[in-house]
Amino acid sequence: MESIASGIGSHAEGSRTTATGGAAHAEGFLTEASEDAAHAEGIESIASGVGSHAEGNFTAATKTAAHAEGFSTQANDSAAHAEGIGSIADGFGSHAEGNSTTAIGSASHAEGRRTRAANDSAHAEGMDSIASGPSSHAEGQGTEASGLNSHAEGFRTRATNNMTHAEGAINVASGPISHAEGQLNTANGNISHVEGSNNTAGGAVSHVEGQQNISVADLSHVEGLNNVANHFGSHIMGTNGATRFPLSWHLANGLVVGPTLNAAVLQGSTGNLFLDGAVISPAAADYAEMFETSDGLPIDVGYFVTFHGEGEMIRKATAEDEYILGVVSATPAMIADASDLRWHDLFLKDEWGRIQYHEVVIPELKEPDGTVTRLAFTKSEPVLNPAWDPTAEYVSRLDRPEWVPVGIVGKLRVRDDGTCSPGGYCFPNAQGIGTVSTTGFRVMKRTGPNQVLIFINEAWSKK
Repeated sequence: MESIASGIGSHAEGSRTTATGGAAHAEGFLTEASEDAAHAEGIESIASGVGSHAEGNFTAATKTAAHAEGFSTQANDSAAHAEGIGSIADGFGSHAEGNSTTAIGSASHAEGRRTRAANDSAHAEGMDSIASGPSSHAEGQGTEASGLNSHAEGFRTRATNNMTHAEGAINVASGPISHAEGQLNTANGNISHVEGSNNTAGGAVSHVEGQQNISVADLSHVEGLNNVANHFGSHIMGTNGATRFPLSWHLANGLVVGPTLNAAVLQGSTGNLFLDGAVISPAAADYAEMFETSDGLPIDVGYFVTFHGEGEMIRKATAEDEYILGVVSATPAMIADASDLRWHDLFLKDEWGRIQYHEVVIPELKEPDGTVTRLAFTKSEPVLNPAWDPTAEYVSRLDRPEWVPVGIVGKLRVRDDGTCSPGGYCFPNAQGIGTVSTTGFRVMKRTGPNQVLIFINEAWSKK
């Protein structure tokens, strides 16, 4: 069958080919180059755009500088490129390759099998993946990236809002700038992050990990198994629990069938620690409180002490004292009144020493474009004492020589002159060390040539 070259400088060869554009070239079988500088080759390929190129079987390059190759592919916009089987490049400068892929957006790219890049600068790859958001990226199998600059990868993940990222298997990132990974998770909150399995991050800027956990409140963090964070800024871990306070830490230990419970709670606003169990000290035994020495000098461990005069400061005890407070402890199990983390008068208190609180409004945060990244909220805070000097460096009582821990209840090691015997009693001598006595503190055992272990159950007084 004859080929037809009707364009100026055109060339047609093969069987029933047509070159009608200037400088066009058609070769093969039933191919058509109908625009200037177009080139068609193969079987039933059509190059109908200026400078276009169609090759292979049943391909079509319909716009300027378009290129279609392979089998039944179409390049339908300027500078578009389609290759493979059944692929379509419909966007300006787009590229579709593989099997049954579609690149619709300008400068978009679809590759793999049945993928779709449906917006400008979008990229879809893998199998059955869809990148429909501007500048989005979908890869893997059955994934969808529909938000601006979103990214979905893995298996059947969905990134449905702007700047979201979903990866893993069957995860959804639907809150703006959220991230979902793992399996069967959902990140609904703005800038939220979820990982693990069957979790939901519903609060803004919240983080959920583990399994079957939920963050309801903003800035909350949940981990473990089957826990819920209902309070702003709260953190919960463990199993089968729910938060109790905002901006606080919770260790859950609820029942599989029954109430949600917490084994421990550290309340952020007060520093109070709640325990559903015992405080265990494996080596130390006594309860101690911090006291300041009357002369500003340290008192070494193992000495008996008493109050100095009518004040609250202490000194070494003697045999003449009518009241013995306790013994300077080397290894207390608990230390009270240490003011270790802050100045003891940092906050205002009432006449009973209770810290005073007030409500503080934290304003919302916005991006330059007006996007709210954190909602406004109210929190309870202690009232700062106007007498506090922010320029002064605070040193904990534990690190100051004039403050010592005095054991007032429990087992304590005390210095002695070698006369105390187990089963008997000891009392301070003139130097503040123990000596044998008919009354005083029970001696449990000797622990060294000049050291015994005594038990104190209360301060000793002659009155």
